[in-house]
Amino acid sequence: MIRIAGFDGEFMRNVLTRAAPLLLAFAPVLAGCGEGAPKQAAPPPPAVTVAKPAKQSVTDYDEYVGRFIAVDSVEIRARVSGYLDKVHFKDGQIVKQGDLLFTIDRRPLEATLAQARATLAQARANLAFATSDLARASQLVRDRTITEQTFDQRTQAKNVAEASVAAQEAAVRQAELDIQFTELKAPVTGRIGDRRVSEGNLVTGGTGGNTTLPATIVSIGAIRVEVPVDEASF
Repeated sequence: MIRIAGFDGEFMRNVLTRAAPLLLAFAPVLAGCGEGAPKQAAPPPPAVTVAKPAKQSVTDYDEYVGRFIAVDSVEIRARVSGYLDKVHFKDGQIVKQGDLLFTIDRRPLEATLAQARATLAQARANLAFATSDLARASQLVRDRTITEQTFDQRTQAKNVAEASVAAQEAAVRQAELDIQFTELKAPVTGRIGDRRVSEGNLVTGGTGGNTTLPATIVSIGAIRVEVPVDEASF
């Protein structure tokens, strides 16, 4: 048998049985003792933005940078070399096709033309002599005064004289053409830019890449748009 503080177990059971209703009556009071402490309020619900979905057709596109350019853009370059003698326009003005723009000193080319003409005259004189010499040789070879070899030599001399005349005639035509090239004219109608060469400077001409660029003309009537697009995007 278990004894607590001098009392036997039967006595304790009786005490607890009689005190149970009293403890149950005071239980709400005891539980309410802790309600006096302040409670932390719950945070408000977060604000939520609601949007209705839009339904529409979407087109795939890309953006590229384009630029306007003139249809015609011509670089004015000399075909002959020489010192610039005269400029016949103002920077930025409108020029028409055929207008005179630059003049190159033509005196050295005129001297070349005179020399070519003199050489041509000499070649024609040689041809005249060779022609008459061959005519005499034709009669002499029939009379057997000269040999066939001599006749062939005079025939060859006439052919050489004819070729020399043809070459000198071509030289004269080229010299005349070079004199015409001393005048640089506008090939198209448009606006000319600023001149790159002033009067008195040496202008290098020809058909090579190392030539002087005196000015540039761009057309003003129509324009076009260039948009660089890589092949993959195209």
